[in-house]
Amino acid sequence: MLEDRVTPPYRRELYESAGLWDSTTLADRVRDHARANGDRIAVVDQDRARCVTYDRLDRDANRVANLLTDMGVGPGDVVAVQLPNWYETVAIAVGILRLGAVINLMLPIYRSKELRHMLNVGKAKVLFTPASYHSFDHIGMVADLLADVPSLLQHIVVDATRDEAAEFHGALAGFDTVGGAVPVAARNVSELIFTSGTEAEPKAVMHTEQTANFAVRTAWSSLSMTQRDVVWMPSPIGHSTGFNYGVRMALYHGLKLVLQDRWDGEKAAAMIEAEGCTYTLAATTFLRDLVTSAHHDLTELRLFGCGGAPVPPDLVREATKRGIGVLRLYGSTEVLVGTWNRPESPSEKKVTTDGIGLDDVDVQVWADDGRRDVRGEIGEVCTRGPSTCVGFFDDPVRTHQTFTFDGWVRSGDLGVIDAEGYLTVVGRRKEIIIRGGLNIAPREVEELILQISGVRAVAVIGIPHKRLGESGCACVVLEAGVSLSHDDLIAHLKATGLAPYKWPEQLRIVDELPMTPTGKIQKHLLVAAMQGHP
Repeated sequence: MLEDRVTPPYRRELYESAGLWDSTTLADRVRDHARANGDRIAVVDQDRARCVTYDRLDRDANRVANLLTDMGVGPGDVVAVQLPNWYETVAIAVGILRLGAVINLMLPIYRSKELRHMLNVGKAKVLFTPASYHSFDHIGMVADLLADVPSLLQHIVVDATRDEAAEFHGALAGFDTVGGAVPVAARNVSELIFTSGTEAEPKAVMHTEQTANFAVRTAWSSLSMTQRDVVWMPSPIGHSTGFNYGVRMALYHGLKLVLQDRWDGEKAAAMIEAEGCTYTLAATTFLRDLVTSAHHDLTELRLFGCGGAPVPPDLVREATKRGIGVLRLYGSTEVLVGTWNRPESPSEKKVTTDGIGLDDVDVQVWADDGRRDVRGEIGEVCTRGPSTCVGFFDDPVRTHQTFTFDGWVRSGDLGVIDAEGYLTVVGRRKEIIIRGGLNIAPREVEELILQISGVRAVAVIGIPHKRLGESGCACVVLEAGVSLSHDDLIAHLKATGLAPYKWPEQLRIVDELPMTPTGKIQKHLLVAAMQGHP
């Protein structure tokens, strides 16, 4: 069971007394919407072939909670979910939270290496996965992992590709549509989300219902959203962006959630037009493909929150011509969204900056000499507010390094805040590669490449990529007489169980890696040298 580790007590008392944190939970909000307006559409998925009401979602969530209770899962226990953007994923998530358990969200593209670590850190009792997805055998992967994860009691296979007689729904039918709820304290940890930084081992970020629900309330007020808004979510809901700013945003406020599972820009444009989608939060890759799609009417999409990778100004201008209201933002799994351009922000700010702090969220830039809240100078971006996480689970060293005694979260990112309070992120102290909105920790990949016989040294770097934002390039120094092809490299990484999105798209054999006098690799020089390669 996870401990309830929280921010310093005076921050909690401040947020609760100011009404910024309250006792509401997402599961309670779904129940309330079902009672007040049960026929309202909650989720649209399967390329618009299926529409599910709030009443059915509420009943299915109760079934999931009762199913998990029958398996011995209780409040505070961790339940891992590695599922695509399906309705079933939403119902399972609400059911987990209704039980007072902790949801450990996982991307479907994670493989055995990532799952083994995450399941053991969280001591997950139950794991939900597809049978197979994108031609990958999840059942076989989990079977191979079971001996290494002693806490795991049950693996539940979910298949949303078949009709309502699917095995999963048949299993749920044996459980009550009522009950399943237990008193849940909103201050307890409810989300455990792993995120990679520069370290090889990902951090286990802990959020509560108080932190996550504040995040969607402040986004709602800051963006002037209304009950007429429709949430479109192509970002994976197995990650914080898709879950908190897609699923949670829609269900907390009683909106319609339109899920897109397999990415296709043309289908996305048609879906947005047909469903009247007005809001999303997605990476640059999604925006670029949408802009170059066929000429569907996209003018309803007035709130396109865009972040996770550099957002080129020209792309924002192109999207504006299509009628898309692009609002650049800055955030992380630790703090969720910190800054966000507003619909009323000046046009040039929308194009060139990452926005201003959300309502009741403080964002500052700290200079290297210790000065805080500097303007017009590059420094470290730091955030404080009710949406920041409550720490890293079982990781006191990195928690101490990241969180200050007075509640600030140090990002390691470099930015500058102008006189009007608009932040522009200009670089990262972290070496993280952001590929299509997904984070890749170079060190993790480097350590695996170093296992290849004949590899003397390696540096994995991010190369600018027009569509993905960045792509990976492995710069490798080989022993004399040793050869290595890109195919050999990928075969090795595949055999380690590393997720495919982390595989470098390029391999460059180099004579040596540029070093500082203290022996640190100068990756910026490698990036500059690789710019001329295709």
